[in-house]
Amino acid sequence: MDLTPHLESLGPSRINLVLEALLSSDLRLKVLLASANRFGLVVAALRLKERRLLVGAITTEGEALSYLMTGLPGLLLCSDRLEAGDSYSMVRQARQLVPDIRIMMILEKSNADVAEAVRADVDAIIFAGDIGNPSQPISRGLLAIANHQTYLSATAKLLLKQQSPGNQTNGIKLTDRQDEILTMLLNSDTELQIAGKLGISLTTVKDHTKVLRSKFGVKNKIELVVRAMRLAVSR
Repeated sequence: MDLTPHLESLGPSRINLVLEALLSSDLRLKVLLASANRFGLVVAALRLKERRLLVGAITTEGEALSYLMTGLPGLLLCSDRLEAGDSYSMVRQARQLVPDIRIMMILEKSNADVAEAVRADVDAIIFAGDIGNPSQPISRGLLAIANHQTYLSATAKLLLKQQSPGNQTNGIKLTDRQDEILTMLLNSDTELQIAGKLGISLTTVKDHTKVLRSKFGVKNKIELVVRAMRLAVSR
């Protein structure tokens, strides 16, 4: 994917905010880039002003294995297209080889399987067509990763709804507050934003989110969103 037309949307203030968040997090700032688009890799690599942070820029699943074992990247930025191999398999290997790695995947295929990206435990899922959107999904995805949160861009979320149409609630019952918080999570609000909008503490929001994950039998926010979309709870 050619990122050139969208570079200006990431203005200096937004870039500085993202860098500050990443630097202040416990994320190991060693980045592995993976995509079938070689020019896109070059553009992404050029955005990394500190060359030492770049572990590698690869185009195949096989190449990823070597870099994952030797470079121990803390952040994997990849697309759903590779020149050889499978992106979802690569992500699963990354989870096994580097348990604390954080992953952002850009979905370039028009028929991208968002649910498969969720099952592969991707932290930030962004549809390529959303890049350049005023919501700045790349920045929001990186900020979510820096704060150990998860993120789906608007179109990725829409595709997920289309691929996983709601059916029954399976008896899951929510309080009014839990329903309210779940709805806000589905709208991509962070827990901090939810706390501010509802006038409650961040700890209270986290407690509600923990209960929601327990009720839906999931382990993270993306899985919670997926499960809620499938069951059409609060919709």
